[in-house]
Amino acid sequence: MKVFSVLIILISFNLRLFAQENETKLIDEDKKKFEENVFNKEFNEGHEDTVDAVRKLYDKIPDKLPDWVFNPINNGDEIYMVGFSDPNMTRELAYQQAILRAKAIYALLNLSKVSNITDDYTNLKESGKYSLYTTKFQDFSLSKAQLAYNESSVTIVDTFFTKYDEGIVLIEFDYSQNDSSNLDTLTIKGEHLQVFIEKNFQKERIEFFNFFTQDNLYNDSVDYITQYNYKIVNRGYDINSLLGDSIIEFKERTYNYRTDIDFSADSTDLGIKTYRLNRGLWNAYISGVLSNITVLSKQLASQVKNSNDFYTLKHEGLIRTVARNKVSFGFNDFKMYENQLYIDLNGIIIQ
Repeated sequence: MKVFSVLIILISFNLRLFAQENETKLIDEDKKKFEENVFNKEFNEGHEDTVDAVRKLYDKIPDKLPDWVFNPINNGDEIYMVGFSDPNMTRELAYQQAILRAKAIYALLNLSKVSNITDDYTNLKESGKYSLYTTKFQDFSLSKAQLAYNESSVTIVDTFFTKYDEGIVLIEFDYSQNDSSNLDTLTIKGEHLQVFIEKNFQKERIEFFNFFTQDNLYNDSVDYITQYNYKIVNRGYDINSLLGDSIIEFKERTYNYRTDIDFSADSTDLGIKTYRLNRGLWNAYISGVLSNITVLSKQLASQVKNSNDFYTLKHEGLIRTVARNKVSFGFNDFKMYENQLYIDLNGIIIQ
């Protein structure tokens, strides 16, 4: 009888346990259905993960760029220049921004006044058995240009719209068609700042690119302003872009491109710096152009302003180099390889 009672108790316990497990499963299913049908729909949870996963797969397929992108031409009065917009824009605004940037790059390369200042600072402090060693290299280049032009001298030769919603335009400047009356004025300012700091074994790198344009349209009666800022601090970065009154939001994606133009790096390309395209076409292009201008401005005429001073227990020195020139730039090389831009400019001082 006692055995029978024990069996009854065990069966009752198992039945209750089974009922609790079933109830838990039902609650979990209800929760899952609630999340899928109510919570996720109301707050858009889960959907973004799916969209991002599909987008990442889509981005892995390189976008093929047309050949004319890599053929800037300067032939007398006829000059061809390419321009890129920011990504994630409407087609109309993208082409508008790309056209303005193509005109601005033309002015920057042909009519620039470039100022460069470089500080190379060294500091060594000795105290007993310890020494604190600090170096700081800071390099700043400022490029300014103004272009008086008439819309009759600017022709849109070709356009392309990438899968990342970037506009690319090829424009032609023909100064034989430039009407000297009713001119618009384009003002450009490009800045490139590099700071490298080393304190014993700690290193910090800061790099900043700024590209500002002001287009005085309709016989200089209307101002149209654009600005692009790209800041790198060690491995982090920040991008800000302004087009007129609109802020263009930069979205993190895997920007990936290819071209049918055959190219393989050889010994002549070893000195050419590359610029990664993982943050879009314009980001790599303007970084490359401004970096080249910085390098060339230091290779041209300059003068040493200050030299080192030394002390007994404190060694401190500053070498400052300053250069200012009116320069015309041209392309030695402009090509793409393994999702990187190769940009190599030449420069000639204009007297």
